[in-house]
Amino acid sequence: MPFVIRAYEPSRDAAQLRQLVIELHEFERKLEPALPESEKMADPYVSTLLERCARWCGQILIAEDLGAVAGFVAVLTRVPPEEPDEVQQEHAYVTDLIVFRRYRRRGLGALLLQHAEAVARKAGATHLRVDVLAKNSGAHELYERLKFRDFAVKMVKQL
Repeated sequence: MPFVIRAYEPSRDAAQLRQLVIELHEFERKLEPALPESEKMADPYVSTLLERCARWCGQILIAEDLGAVAGFVAVLTRVPPEEPDEVQQEHAYVTDLIVFRRYRRRGLGALLLQHAEAVARKAGATHLRVDVLAKNSGAHELYERLKFRDFAVKMVKQL
């Protein structure tokens, strides 16, 4: 049976959403150890994600496999420009994409991104952005396969 993609339901999905946030963050901490502890940041992160969804017409989409949560994507559809030197037009933004480890390498990340893109288009967005850690080559390759292109690179120097 193929994956089912549906809207996030807080009463049904909150615990799994939190676990997915932790799993993503633990993976990112292996790439960037200075990131905060996952358990400590999970609740504030989920709260911020839900606030941003409310503020910028966002949606969280849940992927299910036989009724079990397998992953999620969050897309904000009406994000205003942040800086005066960028295009002065709202854009859509994928804040998070995570698939539980046991469901990876089955096309679910691409499927979730395709659904996020459809949500953004339906909302009238003409551009979809996503950030990726420089060391996360797997995610970067996925985004490139789906026709995202590098736009800017943030660089950091430890002092």
